[in-house]
Amino acid sequence: MRHLNIKVLLVAILAVFPIIGESADGLISKPSVLKSTLIPGWGEHSYGAHSKGYLFNGIEAALWIYAGIASSTARSHENDLYYFASEYGQITDPQNKSDVFLDRVSKYESMEAYNEQMLRNRQWDRIYSAENGYNWSWESDEKRVEYFDIKTERYLWRQRLTYTFGAIALNHLISTMDALYLKRLNTTMVIQPEVTDGSAGLRIALTF
Repeated sequence: MRHLNIKVLLVAILAVFPIIGESADGLISKPSVLKSTLIPGWGEHSYGAHSKGYLFNGIEAALWIYAGIASSTARSHENDLYYFASEYGQITDPQNKSDVFLDRVSKYESMEAYNEQMLRNRQWDRIYSAENGYNWSWESDEKRVEYFDIKTERYLWRQRLTYTFGAIALNHLISTMDALYLKRLNTTMVIQPEVTDGSAGLRIALTF
């Protein structure tokens, strides 16, 4: 899950690179824009927009701190989940069981109760066998409910982590676009008449 989130973040950040390379009007400076793409606010500081720069810096720092908290909390709930599954649900090696199995475990007091329901539903392909290590039996219904609550919390914190990585990518994108805007504001155009070899014309100069 953590590796997937990191990949999503990298893909989202790299998605703005085509914007950096777009220079149809010759007004875009790649190094300046890259600064904000890599570190939100860096490009703003380069153009003297320090208030904006500190804002993007602060948002980036806050998001990464929250991502660390979300990741740590999700792992903590995951460890509690495995402990409850093993200690109170008599599940063998829960760390290597699928999330689908761990979800079904939270809804039935035992493998027998679950299998009976699947037989009634004629869902024979979902029946588990104790011989394959998929047996469980909860010590009490209270422990099963507590396990369900822990599983729900783990899911919610995983979702928060995913959303946080999305917000980080968005912060990089917005800072990049803002750096492009500041670049245009800092661009001046000078038009001067020019006579060369007896022919008259206009000389246009762009200053960044």
